[in-house]
Amino acid sequence: MTTAQQETTSSSERPAAIYRLWAENGTLLYIGSSYTPEERAKAHARTSWGRLVVRRTDEWHPTRGHAYDAEGRAIAREDPTYNVVGTPRHTGPAERGRILREASDARWRVAVAAIEAGATIQEARRAGGWAEVEYLEATGEMPGLVAKWRRQMEENGGTYNSRNMSLDWAARKWATAGRPGRLHTA
Repeated sequence: MTTAQQETTSSSERPAAIYRLWAENGTLLYIGSSYTPEERAKAHARTSWGRLVVRRTDEWHPTRGHAYDAEGRAIAREDPTYNVVGTPRHTGPAERGRILREASDARWRVAVAAIEAGATIQEARRAGGWAEVEYLEATGEMPGLVAKWRRQMEENGGTYNSRNMSLDWAARKWATAGRPGRLHTA
């Protein structure tokens, strides 16, 4: 299709390409889609990893919609180094928020249960912190954050966020509940 033909064809009907950017050693660096992959490739040349690109391959599709669909499948299947969205490394903000809330809930449930069982505040913090880290590890999401928290837990004797976890209130309620071994939170 000539440039003149492209200009007179509606965008939804124009062919579009999936382009792949490759490193010298054959590593797939990036997958994208564009009506003009050569122009997009020039933009990627200005990224921090652009100097690694030595080759581009194009796969043309009849419409941008077809290209978008194929791009998403290719990214998920091929997991290019510098793509984020659509890869196993990506979790959208809403999903990340949900996972972090659930991990925090696990931390508090375990910590309060530890106090109910007679643990000290420090022991409860430690147990809750490990529960949170282990919950996040089990999801397979946010590996960088999980590794950082695990490292902090190991370096700090089993806690990474003691200041964020004020369990004094729980210990006071437990001590004044009148029912040893049972924590009242109401």
